[in-house]
Amino acid sequence: MATQAQITAVQQLYVSYLGRAADKAGLDFWSNAIANGTSTIESVATGLTLATEYTTAYGNLSNDALVDAVYTNVLGRPADAAGKAFWVAAFGNGTVKADTFVASLIQSLGAQDQATINNKTFVAQTYTDTVGSAYTPAGGTAVITGVTSDPQTVTDKIAAINTGTIPGQVPGLSLINASVAAQDAVTAFGKTTAASNAALDVNKDGSVSASEVDTALTAATAARFDATTGVSVKTTAQLNADVTDTAAALAAEKADVTAVTGGAAAITAYDNAIAAQKVAVDANTAAASSIAAAQAGLNTAVAATGATVTLTTLGAAAGTTFADAKAITTWLSTPANAGTPAQANLVAELNKVPTYGAGVVDSGVKGLAVATTTATVATATTTLNAIDTGSTATAGVKNDYIADKAAATKATDLVTKAVAADAKVAEVKVVSDQYAALTKTAGDAAAAITKFANDNASKVSIQDVAGTPSADSAKAVSDVFYFKSAVATANDKTIANFGSGDSIVLGSAYTQGASFAAGDNNKLEYFFVKTDTGTQVVLETAAYGSSEVTANASTGVAASTTDHLAVITLTGVNVADLTVSNGVISHVA
Repeated sequence: MATQAQITAVQQLYVSYLGRAADKAGLDFWSNAIANGTSTIESVATGLTLATEYTTAYGNLSNDALVDAVYTNVLGRPADAAGKAFWVAAFGNGTVKADTFVASLIQSLGAQDQATINNKTFVAQTYTDTVGSAYTPAGGTAVITGVTSDPQTVTDKIAAINTGTIPGQVPGLSLINASVAAQDAVTAFGKTTAASNAALDVNKDGSVSASEVDTALTAATAARFDATTGVSVKTTAQLNADVTDTAAALAAEKADVTAVTGGAAAITAYDNAIAAQKVAVDANTAAASSIAAAQAGLNTAVAATGATVTLTTLGAAAGTTFADAKAITTWLSTPANAGTPAQANLVAELNKVPTYGAGVVDSGVKGLAVATTTATVATATTTLNAIDTGSTATAGVKNDYIADKAAATKATDLVTKAVAADAKVAEVKVVSDQYAALTKTAGDAAAAITKFANDNASKVSIQDVAGTPSADSAKAVSDVFYFKSAVATANDKTIANFGSGDSIVLGSAYTQGASFAAGDNNKLEYFFVKTDTGTQVVLETAAYGSSEVTANASTGVAASTTDHLAVITLTGVNVADLTVSNGVISHVA
């Protein structure tokens, strides 16, 4: 394999001898020949002097004219008097010949001229790498024309390559690819977020949208700083200070009560009763919440079936069947629902049905535990209050232990909830910030296309296929069509006047299928279909073997919004007029 130095050396020969960037095939051939030892830089240079391009440019010129032509073409400037005299003399005394002059010149350049050659070679290599098989000689020549030792000329040419304004390129292609990639990144992020944080996927469609994240962030933030329904309007630091203060007050009160006969035992009994009651209440709340969540999940999942499933139709016993089982079965057996997130959700919820009855019984048992512990708390409260009354025997005791205990418990609970709420806000904010960054990138990329199209309105028109695509009948501009978002069945479109210089950007994800009968389930494919009125570009909207697709000999593939295809009809266009390169379909006739 050729080294980068060998590739650069050959590219420089193309720039110097032929006045153009190397085509990919030629560059690979000569640089690999040098790498494997079958050629040398010198022999490649000699070979290029035999090319028609070289002989056309420099053949049959006088020595004076040859020097002027090479200086102008290679260095981009007229020959200086001293330099011209030197080379003409070299021709005269035989030390330089016409077929070695270019090589001799580029080996003896001053710093400024060397910078020019280096800059041209760099730009040429960028062009060759960028366009690949879409190379054109006109573009190869144009891309280095005007490049000098000035770095700005390099910047300008690289920008021209990137925006596709070099002859033979698709205008705006790199901007389109960047925009599509940015939008794909947004879509991918939505799916991965749904997989890792199902709670954010409110619509249960397998993807989290930016609006869903914004709603979740607003709700989490509001809950954190809501004094009644959320945690607290106080900061976590302030809440921790409350814990310290209430704990100190409780400790002081406990010391007062403990000094009274029976006080220590009463406090212990009360604390134990409160702790047991909390365990029972939490367990009962969790049981009730589990049943409610399961029921809500089931109701959401079966919504698409038209059935109404409630705890009444489920009953309280495990294994209860549905009154609407037929409707659900019919929906599950419908092919259009196969493999959808809705189907997966429904199946998951149906699999939980046998646990519902057990859950109801469990909730009842836990409810009884709450009642029992509550009665114990009432008894302990009465005993403690009888002691904590401020009797004369213990001056200063104020019947405040229960209130101080509640205040300390509340302060501790608030801190726990606040920390959890802060973590939730931070978690959602991370997703929100990532979404914002990706969305901004996508927005900026889309704006760059718009700006480029506006700046070059006299040369190019860039249109989203999802809109109303229409090619310029006068062909005053190049029409470039692309898919701003994923290709959908709704993208069945007809483009009239699609002609020379026009392009459809499919992207690198698509590969050309040989025939519908040989469709590949693992590839996203497109097909050309000839019709009586033109050519159809038939695109799969998902990787799908298209063996069931049939095309009418006259009308092609029927457009439909219920299949897995998008049909782009190019009226008046023959398949032979189209070429495909790097995910771009171009009209070249």
